[in-house]
Formats: sequence, structure tokens, C-alpha cells
Amino acid sequence: MSLLIRGAVVPGSTEPGTARDILIEGGRVGLVAPGIGAARASGADVVDASGMAAVPGLVNAHAHSAMTLLRGAAEDMELGPWLSEAIWPREARMSPEDIYWGTRLACQEMLRTGTTLCHDMYLDPRAVAEAARDSGMRYVAGYALIDGLDEARGEAQREACDAFFAELPDYGSLVRFGLAAHSVYATCAESLRYLGRLSSERGLPLHVHLSETEAENRDCKASRGMSPTAYLDSLGALGPRTLAAHCLWLDERDWDILAERGVTVAHNPVSNMKLASGPAFDYEAARSRGIRVLLGTDGAASNNSLDLYADAKIAGLLQKHHYRDPTRFPVGAILGAASKAGYAFFGADAGFAPAGAGSEGLLSEGFLSEGFLSEGAPADIALIDLSKPGMSPVCDAAANLVYAGAGAAVD
Repeated sequence: MSLLIRGAVVPGSTEPGTARDILIEGGRVGLVAPGIGAARASGADVVDASGMAAVPGLVNAHAHSAMTLLRGAAEDMELGPWLSEAIWPREARMSPEDIYWGTRLACQEMLRTGTTLCHDMYLDPRAVAEAARDSGMRYVAGYALIDGLDEARGEAQREACDAFFAELPDYGSLVRFGLAAHSVYATCAESLRYLGRLSSERGLPLHVHLSETEAENRDCKASRGMSPTAYLDSLGALGPRTLAAHCLWLDERDWDILAERGVTVAHNPVSNMKLASGPAFDYEAARSRGIRVLLGTDGAASNNSLDLYADAKIAGLLQKHHYRDPTRFPVGAILGAASKAGYAFFGADAGFAPAGAGSEGLLSEGFLSEGFLSEGAPADIALIDLSKPGMSPVCDAAANLVYAGAGAAVD
């Protein structure tokens, strides 16, 4: 199947005002040029993109998709009771069908607001994968171990995980499976060690919540004599395929460990602010060490939106306001964290190509450029309607995308 996007503007290109056609063949970019002729695009379905900008699809690096079903279910609560009293009891009653439909809803919301790849951690990876496949969205569904520090339960979960990956189900070319550990306070030591080893052996991403709250840090230091970061490191659970979400309560040594191990970090500004989880994420601590930073929405129960453009805006505003520095986390770097850095971590088509941390995930030079539309690249493209009031005028395309509500302008 082929598709011709006709007459789109490509912001950041050498001639940004020139309308271009984009020919997509087999899910990949075949050709980008002004006025692609009918002969070259014979048989292609045509999308009229006049007055629209073609931009990369975003990467939601940390999500719990089926929590769309819990949107608004627990408001104005601290994280501890929010989880134990409001969220976990409801999740315990969720069926695979519930998770399927909650994920379908999440996919619709993300696609409608410009996200094309989601990195998910939830209770039933099969239901998540099925929903992603049926939605036509690129997904990395995490097989999560959450045992409540119960060793017997942890052992049973590890055995089930082994069986799952021994006969890995196929949900199509857009869906992959990864690994996930909830946290140091909800996943036992042997399971954390096991996941670190399995991630390394199989080349799978390992998704984990890290230092989201002060209590998490305090309790880990009291019970294990070290920070959550040091504890995960002692178990071999940190490496270049580890993606650590939140990372709010890290000291200098913790940041150094993440840099040394090549860990990638997912920043979730809206969820963190809503739950008052901690201080502002220290973007500069990551940037100065070459740690790759991605953006995530977290779940709709704590956001309550899955519009990653909205999180991108808050990410920039939070850094500037908290640190009283308007130059901190510039728009280009924000867009890089929302897209380019994600594909650097997961691979261009979420195929888990080797992806050590590095500055390419912190910069943005390739976000609004012809590079993402190069021949053979996955056709993960969003069209932004430039006729929307918030998108005009286009003095700075990147600034419009981050700060002017681009999610609502996705066609």
C-alpha cells in the first residue's frame, strides 16, 4: 500500500516555505519532493496536506495506557495513598478486556494529538499489545513484575515471564515487548536482578519508576542503606537499555551512576506537578552528563491528558520558572526529548537497535528538518493544521509546536 501526502510544508527544511509531496510506500518514506508526478505515485491514496506542516510523530516514553479508565478517579491526593487507596484497588478488579479498551482509548487520544510511539508499563501486556495492534499504533508493551516485595509471588512472576518470552506472541510489525519493574518498593530484589539480566541478554528495554518521591528515597536508604539508584545498580538493573521514569530525588552520585551506566531518563512534568511528587526535574544535571532525556505523560489517572505536546509545554515552563532561567530547556531540546531522543533509544522503528545514551538525545537539530523524512525512514508523521489560530503566524515553527497547543492542531 502506498500513500501520497501532497503539498505539505516541512518546517526546518532548506526551503521551509516550499510545499512538498511525501510518498509513503510499505510504511516507510519513499520520496520527498515538490510535485511528485502521477507516474511515480501510481496507485497511491492521496492526502491533501495543503496548509499543513509535516512533523515527526512524538514518542511517549512513560505511560500506563489503560489508566484512561481511571481518569479523574482520584484527585488531590499524595502519591502513597493515591496508589494504595484509590488506584491499586481499582486496578485489581480490571479484566484483560478492561485493559484492552482502556488502551484503545489511550491510542486514540495519543494519535489524535500527534504521538505515534508509546512505551507502556501495565498489568497485561497481551491486552495492551492487542489494543495497540488494532489501533495501528507503534507500541512497546512492557511485561511488568510487581510483586509487592513478596518473594514467592516474585518467583511465580519470573517463571511466567520466562514462559511469555519463550513463546513470544506476534502482534504485528508495529508492536514490540519490553520489560518493566514497577519500583524498588514494589518489586523484590531477585526480580530486579532477573530483569536486569534478561534485558542485557535479550536486548530488551527495561522500564522502571525511580526516585519519584522523597518517601521512596528515604525508605530505601533506611531499609537497604543506599539510594534507589545505587540499589538498582547493585542488582545489575541499570544499563544502556534501562529507561528510568521520574528521577526527581537524585543526588550528584545518583546522576553520576545513571551517566556511567548509560541510562535514559523519562521526564513526566504534569504528573509530577499534579501529585506534588518532588522538586522540579533537574534537566541540567542530566544534560551536563550527556544523559538522554525523553518525555512522558504518565497515566491519565495522574495527568489527566495524554497530549504529549501539553507535557512538552509544561516541561519547558517548569524549568524556566523553577530555576529562574528563561534559557533553560530551549524549545529545540524539548522537541528533541519528545521525539528524536525516543527514536534514538528505541531504534528508528522501535526495533531496539543499540542505543547508548548520548548528546544526540538532548539536542534537536534533526527534529524539524528533512532528516526525519529521509528515504527509508519509518513514516511516523503528524500533520499540523497551520490554519488553526494558535498556529499562526509561523515566526518560529518549533516555538509554535511547544507553546501554542499543537496537539489540538493535529489533523
